[in-house]
Amino acid sequence: MKGKILDFTIQTNMGIILGNDQKRYTFIGSEWKEQQTPVRGNEVDFEVNAEGQATAVYLELTATPAPFTQIKAPIASPSLSNGDQHNSAKEIFNKLEQTEASYRQAIFTCFKKFADFKGRARRSEFWYFELFCVLISLVFSFFISEDVATIAMLITLIPSIAVSVRRLHDIGRSGWWMLITLVPIVGILLLLFWATQEGDSASNQYGEPPK
Repeated sequence: MKGKILDFTIQTNMGIILGNDQKRYTFIGSEWKEQQTPVRGNEVDFEVNAEGQATAVYLELTATPAPFTQIKAPIASPSLSNGDQHNSAKEIFNKLEQTEASYRQAIFTCFKKFADFKGRARRSEFWYFELFCVLISLVFSFFISEDVATIAMLITLIPSIAVSVRRLHDIGRSGWWMLITLVPIVGILLLLFWATQEGDSASNQYGEPPK
């Protein structure tokens, strides 16, 4: 008998065929004799057993199997070539070298201008020296002694104040604004906020822009 598959469920491994006699016949997966999974709309040839179930279900020879949808694999983005990876690594290394050089230069400048409260200082000079002071204090506290850490803080106190004054000059403020740190918490936060600001691009009353 010929017919058409109305439904097939993989979970139950059962399907339904509408025969040319307009009767519906159930079938189980083991009676499907083709390699591909039965699909709704497939025209089939089958037999009917004594219980009225479809058996020996085959695709009709003249029928065209339902087309499969081709799934396209995602195209992987091309990886960086060895040359690109080398250039990227080189750029990162150069940036690290520049950062290290700027860090050393900031420390050298601040100690060179140990008690120089004139002129201007860039943001990097201020922040790199403050970072240096914090690191020195932590290293001495944890690995040597609190007394040595206190001595290091006293040594860096004056250049730290000096670079803070020059940083204020860079944004056009008087160094006397350092006294605002006497206001608990708020004063220090305000000073740090000013230290993050971009300096004047042109000359101001405190001198030429730092280079």
